[in-house]
Amino acid sequence: MKPRPTHVFESRKLSRFLGFSFLVASETFQHTGSFKFRAAMNTVLNSEAEHLVTISSGNFGQALAAACESAGKKCTVLMPATSARVKVEAVKSFGARPELVDVTLKPRNQWLEEYIAAMQAAGEKEIEVVSPYDDDRVIEGNSSLMDDLAPYSDRFDTVLVPVGGGGLASGVVQGIKRNGLSCTVYGVEPSIADDAARSIKEDRLLANKTEPMTIADGVRTLSLGERNWKILKDGLDGVLTVEEEEIEEAVRLYFELANLKAEPSGALSLAALKRYKATDLLSDKKPLVIVSGGNVDATIYAELIR
Repeated sequence: MKPRPTHVFESRKLSRFLGFSFLVASETFQHTGSFKFRAAMNTVLNSEAEHLVTISSGNFGQALAAACESAGKKCTVLMPATSARVKVEAVKSFGARPELVDVTLKPRNQWLEEYIAAMQAAGEKEIEVVSPYDDDRVIEGNSSLMDDLAPYSDRFDTVLVPVGGGGLASGVVQGIKRNGLSCTVYGVEPSIADDAARSIKEDRLLANKTEPMTIADGVRTLSLGERNWKILKDGLDGVLTVEEEEIEEAVRLYFELANLKAEPSGALSLAALKRYKATDLLSDKKPLVIVSGGNVDATIYAELIR
């Protein structure tokens, strides 16, 4: 099963609302509803393990579950107990096993290490742990997004991409280089989860003290991955931060003006475009905003668009 091409469009209503034209690249119609399928499928195709295990708030988890199902492999996803219910159910629907864990008690990686140790003690050997972002196969898979966007390169000179662990952003940077494109790239993250912004500013990899409880649950990471940082420290032109209410507004704008269901993480780029549109960073530019996914609980979504 191959990734679907990203959906690229310009919304006249959105453009008029913001006062200038820009492109939207939406991965909401991707298999499993987010860009993560690109990474997951490439990882599964390049793994010899029979049982793949990851820890994810949902998008990578369900993408890995779907990719494993298509390849006839076993999949387990450790998920924070705060994960969106729609994402937990999606993992189950692809035949994978979700294990809910309390990340307020101990970090994700510790949960993962303890789970793997327990499985190995039980005699299961063909296990491979997959990071949702800090993996060369993940980054390579995500870079295929820019292969889809390269034909539109005359219509954008600036890319805004959500940042959590850095899997998508580092893939975008690699894809831009591979396609010989020339454009500015800004990462976007919530201000209460600004580890990437602080890392770029101080030129060293920094982490959040605890998992940030931003509404953008797809970017609730402690820090960028090591592999991702090596690419992004020079590949990004900066990281823009946005407030929680700006993320919520961006979700509503996609719904009201573009007829598009975006999850909060996926709406980060639009939130940044609206906040920084009049600054030297984006004025007189031709922006492209990436919507990373559309998986959001119906109850939460209804509250956001009310």
